[in-house]
Amino acid sequence: MSALGGLHILGLRASSAPPVAGQPAESSPSSHTHTQDPLLARFEALGATCHNYPVIQIEAAGVDDALVKQQVMRFSDYDKAIVISQHAAQLAGWWLDRYWPMLPVGIDYFAVGPASAQPLRDQGVTVVVPESGYSSETLLALPALNAVQGERIIIFRGGQGRDLLEHTLKARGASVDCCELYRRVVDARHREAIGELLRAQSPLVLLYSGQVLDALLRVVPEAYRVKLKSLPIIVPSERVANLVRSRGFHSVHLAASALAQDVEHSVLDWYTRAR
Repeated sequence: MSALGGLHILGLRASSAPPVAGQPAESSPSSHTHTQDPLLARFEALGATCHNYPVIQIEAAGVDDALVKQQVMRFSDYDKAIVISQHAAQLAGWWLDRYWPMLPVGIDYFAVGPASAQPLRDQGVTVVVPESGYSSETLLALPALNAVQGERIIIFRGGQGRDLLEHTLKARGASVDCCELYRRVVDARHREAIGELLRAQSPLVLLYSGQVLDALLRVVPEAYRVKLKSLPIIVPSERVANLVRSRGFHSVHLAASALAQDVEHSVLDWYTRAR
């Protein structure tokens, strides 16, 4: 029998919107963020049946967004640049390539984790990440982000995210600008499919953030919310685990981080014990 034979998995990772209206795909920032979920593909190779139903859609800032353009064109003024997600890194890479064919020197780059860093690393940029944990808290614990008095820092992110990085760095004496490269929109297109899945199966749920949790509870039909909260759910951090528990979920399992290998290990460990 396959390692995950018989298991149904509900994946909720945010999806990317189509390219900006009126722009060819290759010239649109959002076109660079549309990728398949390799983790779910891995689970299917191990015998699971995966249901990829994103409940949040990422909408990239338009190519004529005046504020983003202004911040990117002033990029050489900054001492440090931080990307807080893989989407942010992909979009930052697109914008920087558009206005800075040769990146300015003297800027240090940071990312919350390896996945967030990879799009910039693929462009030859050296990016510092925490050794483990992969969160805003572990990023802020880096010595280079403690001694920031008088420095200018730009944070590439999406709107409606956590403000911990911005507020903490300002409290440490830095001047901080947030470059909002995308926004998150609740995506209810899969409402009926999720309801049908919950009616027919008891899937393992993969949930990566509090925002995805909020969107999921808005999308899931009311008749299935009690069952949803009884399902096993894998989360990437204690902070998200606490949020999930506070919403009434009963079977919460903590992965070491949001890295694919850590989530995979958590799923395999849970399934081995649940059988």
